Amino acid sequence: MAVQTDTLEIVNILVEGDVPRESAEALATVLAERFSNAASEDQLSQQLALERERSDARFAEMMSDMSARFAQVDARFAELEAKIYRAIGASTALVLAAISVWAAFG
Repeated sequence: MAVQTDTLEIVNILVEGDVPRESAEALATVLAERFSNAASEDQLSQQLALERERSDARFAEMMSDMSARFAQVDARFAELEAKIYRAIGASTALVLAAISVWAAFG
């Protein structure tokens, strides 16, 4: 991820600005070392795009997992609802049978 640095150009610019050549060369060397560890704008943009893709993929995975879990919860509620309706139906049948027996012998 190094940024290319033209040390000769830096030296020439500094010398033209009345910086002694030896100082200009030392400064150009230090700048080149520092810039060699720096990332270019394109490299940073590429890295950001890659991180964005990873984040988007992870988010999509989490949303898919949540949707699957909600589907499981919905299925469980439907199952419980069916059991409740069956229990109500059975209770109603028992009450009606008891009323019929009571009416027949009552």
